[in-house]
Amino acid sequence: MSEDLVQFARERLEPTPIPEGLAEGWLTERMKGIVGYQLRIKRTLHSERSPYQQIDFLESYHHGKVLVLDGCLMLTELDEFVYHEMLTHVGAAPLGGPRRAVVVGGGDGGAVRELLKYDRLEEVTLAEIDERVVRLSQEHIPSVASGLSDPRCKLRFEDGAAVLAGAEPGSLDLVAVDSTDPVGPAASLVTEEFYRAIDRALAPGGVLVAQTQSPFYHPTEIVEMYETLGRVFQHVYMYWGICPAYVGFLWTFCFASQERHPTQGLELSPMIHKDLGTRYYSAGVHRGAFELPPFVQALLPEGHPQRLV
Repeated sequence: MSEDLVQFARERLEPTPIPEGLAEGWLTERMKGIVGYQLRIKRTLHSERSPYQQIDFLESYHHGKVLVLDGCLMLTELDEFVYHEMLTHVGAAPLGGPRRAVVVGGGDGGAVRELLKYDRLEEVTLAEIDERVVRLSQEHIPSVASGLSDPRCKLRFEDGAAVLAGAEPGSLDLVAVDSTDPVGPAASLVTEEFYRAIDRALAPGGVLVAQTQSPFYHPTEIVEMYETLGRVFQHVYMYWGICPAYVGFLWTFCFASQERHPTQGLELSPMIHKDLGTRYYSAGVHRGAFELPPFVQALLPEGHPQRLV
């Protein structure tokens, strides 16, 4: 464990008295009426209703600052690096770093921050429909949103599906879909039409990476997503990471490409985590993340190369 994470944890593990006059508060996220997740909250930093969603920034006692959209926990400062590193580097590292990339969603800026670690990156476009998420993230979680002011980052406050549909064919090396649950505006980000738009926008050997939810609580959604991806891309592989802020902890992601395999013939420096400054992602984690437990394999289509059960 890195020293900064140890210090971050130590500062928050000591019981902290609730300030006099402030009632004890808990953020409670409930999902599907069967499970919940709670964080002890110190105070509200900002709360507003944008044209698209309810946005809340909170300060917690242990997890640092917290972003909540429509009552769903999006990130905590304590562990956001796990999700953002796995979402981006598993797709970017096999490319040697993309030259041109698009991040769909991800208004907090974490995915952009990670992609900017590659020197060969020329441009990354953040396609985020809700500008308020971006501006408030820059204000309240600058450690996550720092890359959004980088000159290589282009902000487009538009629907991500429309941005990809209008992209020049073959113009992108990497598309990272950092979406919320596939409901409401995000429902268009799991359709065959959307995946075909990404395929058209990707250069030969280009890669799509996306979060594909919890195998414990979203098995039906996972089955549907991988069946749809398989109708578009030649190579579709699932990988996983441990994301403590999300109900279920075990979180899945997809790697999809017409030409590129995520591990075959791949040579990653054993010190890639040093080069990139990552705290979760490494060469060993990259390879191990594609080894799936049998119950997760069972969610993949029949005949899928990772399905050994």
